[in-house]
Amino acid sequence: GGKILLTIVLVSHLCVRFIPVSVSIGYYLREFGGVKAPEVQAYKAVARTPYAMSPLFGFISDAFHFRGYHKAPYIAISSLLAIVAYTIVGFTPVGGLSLGMVIFGFVTMNLQMEYCGLLVRAKYAEKLKTVPEYSTDLISFVQGGGTISCLFSRVAAAFIIQNYGTRYVFAMCVIPAMLPLWPVAVNLLQEKPIMDTKCCGIAKNAVKHGKGYLYLCLFMGAEAILLMVLGLFPNSLFRCAIGLGAAFFLAIGFLLLTPRMIAKVAIFFLSVCICSLSNSGAEYYFYTDTPDQYPEGPHFSAWFYLTVRHFVRSICLFIGMWAFNKYLRNCKYKFAYLIGIGTTMCVRFVRLLIFSRINIRFGIPDDIFCLVLDALGAMFGELVMLPNQILMSHLCPKGLESTMFACMAGAFTMGGQVGTFLGAYLLKQLGVEPQGAVGESRQFDNLWIAEMISAVACIPPMLMMLMILPDKTPSERIILEDDSTANLENESEAPSRAISSKAKYARLAGDEEAPGVAQPRAPSTVMRKRSGR
Repeated sequence: GGKILLTIVLVSHLCVRFIPVSVSIGYYLREFGGVKAPEVQAYKAVARTPYAMSPLFGFISDAFHFRGYHKAPYIAISSLLAIVAYTIVGFTPVGGLSLGMVIFGFVTMNLQMEYCGLLVRAKYAEKLKTVPEYSTDLISFVQGGGTISCLFSRVAAAFIIQNYGTRYVFAMCVIPAMLPLWPVAVNLLQEKPIMDTKCCGIAKNAVKHGKGYLYLCLFMGAEAILLMVLGLFPNSLFRCAIGLGAAFFLAIGFLLLTPRMIAKVAIFFLSVCICSLSNSGAEYYFYTDTPDQYPEGPHFSAWFYLTVRHFVRSICLFIGMWAFNKYLRNCKYKFAYLIGIGTTMCVRFVRLLIFSRINIRFGIPDDIFCLVLDALGAMFGELVMLPNQILMSHLCPKGLESTMFACMAGAFTMGGQVGTFLGAYLLKQLGVEPQGAVGESRQFDNLWIAEMISAVACIPPMLMMLMILPDKTPSERIILEDDSTANLENESEAPSRAISSKAKYARLAGDEEAPGVAQPRAPSTVMRKRSGR
């Protein structure tokens, strides 16, 4: 298990979570000039296209190998492409590249973060299927380390943006973008190469048993490209209509091509993200406009906006992790999601006070009010994120871990893109289109209405959750309808076995011969049980 943990640290913590691309895009586009808030949201959605294409990437990784390896070559290729993108964007003065080239650079950067993160998540998902009782502990390690890493990255990004300029943040990212190449070079992923004489080949089992997933991945990849192109179009209503149509057909695809439980959970994830209408573009200008641009605004500095707020969130994320492990790890998924989504809705309603400037009338400073809301949102939001990761890990069919993890994550991202398009259309209809210009106070008059609609939109996922999510706890195994490996032994008929802690950790480390670790039964025994003999 030590090599897997080191891989998580190098790839997930020090690269994927450390590189501050998402928070730097807004500052870069502000320096670029002339980009309105709805377009900022659309361009951010375009930059996240690789996350929506992750199902296609996952299936390619499971089905096609290079020199017998399924994960290492793809981590290396995506990392090398990202290093080139960081070098070009980071060392070229702002305005020296066209807006299209800059957005393509952002897409390439996110390609590395999604591909590397996906393949590492798939690797530890393989381990979690053998020791589900340690799911919460491992996911907490992944999330906790990522939170600390993200905090340090925000501190560095805020310092660089305030003193040198946003493009130097991307120049700094060249170094962490190189870190995933180390696990590839020394095989920390512990991949066992396929004995194949060809330079590259196809894993026939993955293709044979995962044809439905292949069709789904191809469909999701095509939809992701479609949404990326739509994000560059100025017609926001057209973007919303096509985006909602793509989400509907994606839900149909899950129902037709995956087991029922996977389809239900994916549709739930998709719906939650669509209903999370994003106002991030307008919020960014609301918080960071200068006194000349928005005299009545909070006027947060880059240091406060990126570092102080994130520090408070990070502390509260750890509190949320502790609370989940202490009180909710043996609770049903439905209960955890109900608390997480319900409190998120309440926080969004309270945010109406700062967007309508009512907090100033009561003498509540903007920075204190904002930090309290950030703390509550982060703490209770973690009650949703931890079950998400655990649930996705338990739903991965054997041999298709990368594919299934990517499909679920792709549903998340595609729903988020559609939610972003809907939020951008809502902002445009309400006349909330700030762009960092002097005297744009009237652009924020209706921002509180957009936030109120976003809060009300949290209600449908709460109702859907009660009908869709499995009636299980995070420590329980989920049996899929067509998972022959899982169905060999019914949970209700399984004999209770007391497994020592040493044996459990041996299973997590991949030692199948360790004493106390249950070994697979002989094929003849399985066949007799299936035939009823």
